[in-house]
Amino acid sequence: MESIAISKNLASQHGYPINAGQELLALGAANIVGSCFSCYPVTGSFSRSAVANTTGAQTQLAGVITALGMLLVLLFLTPMFYYLPMFALAAIVINSVTSLIAYDVAAELWRVKKWDSVLWFVAFLGTLFIGPLQGIGIAVLLSLVVIIYEAVRPQLTILWRVPGTSIFRSIDQETEGQFIPNVFIVRIGASMYFANASHVKDALLRYLDDLAEVDKTEYLVLELTGVLSIDATAAGVLQEIIEDFRSRGIRTAFAMVTRRAMRTMHKSNLVSLLGESWFFPTV
Repeated sequence: MESIAISKNLASQHGYPINAGQELLALGAANIVGSCFSCYPVTGSFSRSAVANTTGAQTQLAGVITALGMLLVLLFLTPMFYYLPMFALAAIVINSVTSLIAYDVAAELWRVKKWDSVLWFVAFLGTLFIGPLQGIGIAVLLSLVVIIYEAVRPQLTILWRVPGTSIFRSIDQETEGQFIPNVFIVRIGASMYFANASHVKDALLRYLDDLAEVDKTEYLVLELTGVLSIDATAAGVLQEIIEDFRSRGIRTAFAMVTRRAMRTMHKSNLVSLLGESWFFPTV
């Protein structure tokens, strides 16, 4: 993980592509050869890569020259470095690593999306105080938490008609629009599966309860352009929505259903339960 992280950072700085598979193949081959001679495990070093980048290294020959230089120092110059304090080495590493800290990227992430900036700071502080592998690992785990949180809470968009047209757009995008009397149109913005289906049902119930005092809903239209797939649990929840709303005097219709979602609806008997006449190609 550390090797790929530093290689991607340097690749972005110097504008060349990086092949993660090739990098891992090279590390694996080097470790196989090294294991035959009782060598230390081979990996990409964050600090040494930073030093090499700062000194202007361009090819793998820089590593060969560094190794030869280290061999000569160990054989002949060790007494000269005996009294050199350890913080001198630390100063060299810190001076080299500072060039890899992308302050401008952090500011840009904060401007675009603050969650990404928080993950950047977590990775930075974790790498600084714990270690590169642990810091990146913590950031990856938090990224997965954010992805799961967003996946289980799909965006529901309320649609209304643009005046003078038959186009329906989000009320957040279109400042002026018209609601169809007794009709509530909602777009579901992500695929439905076991983790988010209940959230969709609960959100629809809240919307309808809020609208009950303003405009009694008789028809609920679910626009499924963003729903690429539906699993068995989500199909069951949709069936619950249809039956629950039917008991409230609200008929449910579906519009712009994708092919994969429609196939699942057929297999789960949703289409036969509702009737094909309640499925529309457009809103």
